[in-house]
Amino acid sequence: MPTTLAFVAPWESSRAVANLPREPRDDVVVLLVESVEKGRQLPWHRQKLVLVLSAMRHFAAALRAAGYRVDHRVAPSYREAIRDAAREHGATRVVATEAREWFLAREFDVLRGWLAEDRVAFVERPDRGFVVPLERFRTWAAGRKELRMEWFYRELRREHGVLLDAKGKPEGGAWNFDHDNREPWPKGRPAPPRFRCEPDALTREAMAQVAAWPRLFGSVDSFALPVTRADAKAWLERFVVERLPEFGPYEDAMVAGEPDLLHSGLSSLLNVGLLAPMEVIRRAERAYRESAAPIASVEGFIRQVLGWREYVRGVYWHLMPGLRTANALEAPLGLPQWYWDPDGDGTYDGTRQAPCGMRCLADSVRQVRDHGRTHHINRLMVQGNFATLLGVRPSALSRWFWAAFTDAYEWVELPNVAGMATWGDGGVMASKPYVASGQYVKRMSDYCRGCRYDVTQRTGPDACPLNYLYWDFIARHRERFASHPRMAQMIRTLDRMKPAEVDAMREDAARFRAAVPVEPA
Repeated sequence: MPTTLAFVAPWESSRAVANLPREPRDDVVVLLVESVEKGRQLPWHRQKLVLVLSAMRHFAAALRAAGYRVDHRVAPSYREAIRDAAREHGATRVVATEAREWFLAREFDVLRGWLAEDRVAFVERPDRGFVVPLERFRTWAAGRKELRMEWFYRELRREHGVLLDAKGKPEGGAWNFDHDNREPWPKGRPAPPRFRCEPDALTREAMAQVAAWPRLFGSVDSFALPVTRADAKAWLERFVVERLPEFGPYEDAMVAGEPDLLHSGLSSLLNVGLLAPMEVIRRAERAYRESAAPIASVEGFIRQVLGWREYVRGVYWHLMPGLRTANALEAPLGLPQWYWDPDGDGTYDGTRQAPCGMRCLADSVRQVRDHGRTHHINRLMVQGNFATLLGVRPSALSRWFWAAFTDAYEWVELPNVAGMATWGDGGVMASKPYVASGQYVKRMSDYCRGCRYDVTQRTGPDACPLNYLYWDFIARHRERFASHPRMAQMIRTLDRMKPAEVDAMREDAARFRAAVPVEPA
């Protein structure tokens, strides 16, 4: 009997996403691969590896229990595993989901040649982990110089009937309620407890394995993410019931030591394939229909899944491979070592240096180190903002984001970092750089209380570095943005400052920049 080899990638960890027959078939072998080459690609966060490995191993076990023929192996690379498995099983064709990352697309290019030599067909299927096919984004993006998410998002809302009233108009009378969702966390209110899914025996085995691997980031100790579809669905339900009603107003708030607050943590589960995006969208929409959550919270959440997630995936493929080296602002620096080791105690690579004195950056990095995540405003307006103001190359920051976050894959982190966070793409995604002084951090967080720097000062040894780095950034790029409509106010403010103050801020920025321990460029 001719055999089909169905390759399941590590981000297809459930039948909700994987391209598999609905029922087991004798002529189909399901192949799952733990790639040594991929494992050595970056100094991955240990919790990220635990999530991927444990989800894959649980899925393999579930498929076997359901009667599927499963081949789950460790191999030097994906391409070698697929070729070897095709030969061993006598496959006449290999079926795989289209590559989600650039490296796997290159793997598939090599694999096609190998399989052709063996007279084996190679068939790629659309990625069921997204709502729309890539071709939908390509059609929308064709001929556009600027790719604004808002317009793509509105089209998808209409096409899929999401949050529309009986007349096809947006529920609540607006497409976007972002202006309602910018409240700081209430002073004195305790943060909600973080969700936990207790590791089972198979997960604890993966934790022990990964904990012993050298030259990786973070610890496995606090790992508590779902690794099965059933637990992921329960996590989704908890979020909708317990957090979604208040999610909107506080989605931009930051609190020291809290990577989640009212955020869902669902991006890690979506991106590893334990949940399908449309089921997440429809569950949130149902909460609004049942009056269990207000429109501002539901729309804000759905915009992240149906809007931003679909859009970023399209941008990635639209701009690759140039996005990997995009650096429109000509930033020269390597990544500050604080991103790996905020306390400077050498716990990452044995190198000791002065700890990061900026409470916002140090704490947000500790959240990533300890939990493999922090929510999107810490990522954009602390970690991304600081790197952009300092002058860190987008590729250097991207490498850290890709390695350090449990939800990060190149298709999602690279556009976010090289496009939105650092303006490395020159404005294709964002009309202006997402940069801010310490006043933004003060307004949206509790970080400035207890920081060794004074957020009210712009110059001097006690001034918040974000303040003088911000105005140094505006001064450095003044000519570039002099006629930019969204930067004009900052340019005018800079021009009204006394030259002596501007000089002092630029000197402070230069001194600070020279003292930051950075990786080689």
